[in-house]
This record gives sequence, C-alpha cells and structure tokens, in this order.
Amino acid sequence: MNLSKKEWLVVLTLIIICFTIDPVYAGPGGAVAKAFFRTWWGKLILILLTVIFLPLIVYMRLIEYRKAREIKKILSQLSKENKAFHWLQLHKEFNNTIRRVYQAWQEEDLSQVKQYVNHWYWQNQQEVFLDRWKKENLQNISRLKDITKIRPLYLEISEEPDFENSRIAIAITVVAEDYLIDRDTQKVVEGKKGYDELDYVWFLEYTEGKWLLDDIQEGGMAIEVAKMPNEVPEYLSIKA
Repeated sequence: MNLSKKEWLVVLTLIIICFTIDPVYAGPGGAVAKAFFRTWWGKLILILLTVIFLPLIVYMRLIEYRKAREIKKILSQLSKENKAFHWLQLHKEFNNTIRRVYQAWQEEDLSQVKQYVNHWYWQNQQEVFLDRWKKENLQNISRLKDITKIRPLYLEISEEPDFENSRIAIAITVVAEDYLIDRDTQKVVEGKKGYDELDYVWFLEYTEGKWLLDDIQEGGMAIEVAKMPNEVPEYLSIKA
C-alpha cells in the first residue's frame, strides 16, 4: 500500500490520538502525564510504532528544525531593534518561566507567577483546575527535574512600537512527573508517580516589555504549529 506523505501524516496523527490523548487533569496547563506508555506494554508498543514510522518521524522533525532555523534568523534581525527578541535572551527567559510555573503549580498558587503569565492564564488555570481540585480534596503533584529542549515553532510579529503584542510558540521537552493524589489517603487517582520525558507547546505574548505565558497545549500539536506560516512584516520574511 503506497501512501502519500499527507496520508502517512494522517495515519500517524490518528495513532498518536488513540494512544496518547486522554482527559487532562494535572500539571501546568491542566495536562496529566500519560501513564500508558510508562507501562511495560506501553513501552513495547511505543518502540514498535517508532520503528514502523521512523521515516515519517524524521520528516516531521525536519519540518520543526527548518522552522526553528527560520525563526531564529528573523529574531536575529529583530534583536537589532529590540534586544528582548534575541534568541539567547529568549531561551534564558523561557527557561526561567518554565521553572517558575512548575514551582507555582506544585505549590498550587499561580499568584506567584503573575509577572510571568498573562491574566487569562493565571485566572483560568487557578480557578478551573487548582481551586477545583482543592474542593474535590485532590492535590496536584507537579515536579520538574530538567528542561531538555526549548525550540521555536511559530512567530507572529506585531507592527506596533517595540513589536508589542507579538506572539511566539515554542516546543519544550521536560523531565517531570505530574499526577493527582487524594489528600486524605495519599493514593494516586490520576497519572503515575515517577519522572518521564514530556512534550508540550507553550504560547507566549510580548506585553509591556515582558514575555508572558498565554497557553499550554499537548506536544502532539507541535507539527501542526510548525507548519503554520510565520506572520511577520514583509521585510523580515526569511526562508530557511
């Protein structure tokens, strides 16, 4: 059976959905670490899927790599006008934001990171997830061990002064554990104990001279975000 690249992409996406998309409950963004692929059978199936779809996986990684290179070139130009857009500076800031957000989730108090997230994210995540879990007598365990990847996927540059209200999407990979426990029994009710490598897509907006976290989505969105064309002024349009 000969399938086109698009058809293979659809097949792989369906497989990812079947095995990895579960209801979301814990961790930054309200997503719980998936427990299935951390079981013996889950790891075996993941290895088999990786072998079968290796060419397509490489193709998808290449798309992300080329997009990241394109964005970094644009940021290099922008940094001549605003140093806050230099990729090394952004990488340092995003690394700090990720660590602080995980710490705030662990302590169940997002007011600690008001200066790193926008009002929508802070209010939505605090009320919709953290406060609700407390009422349900659940405790969120969200521990970050390491950040292994921060890669730009999408860039949207505003033509306002200092590029105010510009947006960026980044793919991140962290070594962390996310799960929910019953406060009384201390038993795990969702997720699984133990550190694992987790992928996410973070969206940030440049507001009043600061990059603020706006949203967090599952890592499976990375390829779709990377395929979106950057929205930048014409003089900054660069092809990788």
